[in-house]
Amino acid sequence: MRSLAMLLRRHFPRFADVAIAQACRVIQRSTFFYRYHRRPNALAVTVAHYSEAGTAAIDDTQLIHRLVASYRLRAESPTGAWSETVHRHADIHAAISGNDHSRIQEIFRNPATSDLMYGFENNARSLHRSRRLEDIHEPGLTLDALICLAEAIGARPADNPESYMWRPPRTGIEEVLLQIETVFGFKIPVPNPFPRECGCASSRGVISYRVPQALYQAWRIWQLVVGIPRPRVLEIGGGLGRTALYAKQFGITDYTIIDIPVSSLAQGNFLGRVLGEEYISLYGEAGVSPRQIKLLPPAAFLDSSDRYDVVLNVDSLTEIGIVAARQYCSAIRSKADVFLSINHEANNFTVAGLIKEAGGVVEYSRTPYWLRRGYIEEISSFSQRRENAYRYVPRGDAAPSRERRVEQ
Repeated sequence: MRSLAMLLRRHFPRFADVAIAQACRVIQRSTFFYRYHRRPNALAVTVAHYSEAGTAAIDDTQLIHRLVASYRLRAESPTGAWSETVHRHADIHAAISGNDHSRIQEIFRNPATSDLMYGFENNARSLHRSRRLEDIHEPGLTLDALICLAEAIGARPADNPESYMWRPPRTGIEEVLLQIETVFGFKIPVPNPFPRECGCASSRGVISYRVPQALYQAWRIWQLVVGIPRPRVLEIGGGLGRTALYAKQFGITDYTIIDIPVSSLAQGNFLGRVLGEEYISLYGEAGVSPRQIKLLPPAAFLDSSDRYDVVLNVDSLTEIGIVAARQYCSAIRSKADVFLSINHEANNFTVAGLIKEAGGVVEYSRTPYWLRRGYIEEISSFSQRRENAYRYVPRGDAAPSRERRVEQ
């Protein structure tokens, strides 16, 4: 499929995205329902699109200035599969390099006018044009993943296909949200700062597929740091920053995201709007507080001596190329107590192989990832002090801290 995509982009660049999407749809249509964990007709879903005109109503001048200034200090390039996204960001780079203030504001206030979020969110220009199967199924898969989250944390019984009857009882999103919130001990914030976000309608907002993933990951991090005063967490490849957002709900405030320049732009733009720009720190800025979410380039992790209680990577380590992946694993071994990986194994190398090659693992666990078929959750401990790494914190144990909440 990758060869076909390259051929189409070379000879038919204007129509390549649409043609690639159609080819993928034909290939995937017959197999797409295997992505669900239950019968799709058991999901009572209402499709929603957040359609507000944008975020110009808030004073974002300083935030945009900070994002642009930090981006101009960055020079690193994506590797592996991510190098194929560079052409999608050309207009973003051109706007910032050319001081096109009008276009810069448009990109940050309405990211769907660009591919700023391409690769980790559905709200990207190319994806709105192509109408992928993933986008068609996004609401259903979102509710399916939320139910999986509720099952994982013990908020509801696990679905059992052996008990299926002819017509399944239908499950709605509000029921599942309440079950999850009862266990978590806080109301789940679902900020929608940008127009054209698609997902499942709820009383909290438009919930897209990445929300339950981020909630699970933040909960899992919290389990791994229970009992550690002021835990330090680092995420390699942070998507839009949703896991960092929800980690704050669990009382985890010292959080660092390592990513490529454009992804850091997207994270700063999202987190700066939903948390407040005082809660983020960008590359090149002085006076960093431990309570700020720090958005930094790879060298800030690879070349530093800082240590972390947990390092997280989700759906990217096997896509950045073997050389870069080995560099990260070597750094993780020397700078982290615990490494939490959630990745698939459909590429040329696996996280399990990287961990074995890096060595130094004291304890290791490997289980299927609750929320996404074909993904593996691996926990590698590099310190004998970390007995929490393999301890399940059941419902009724220590409740998450409520130190910082996102306004509804």
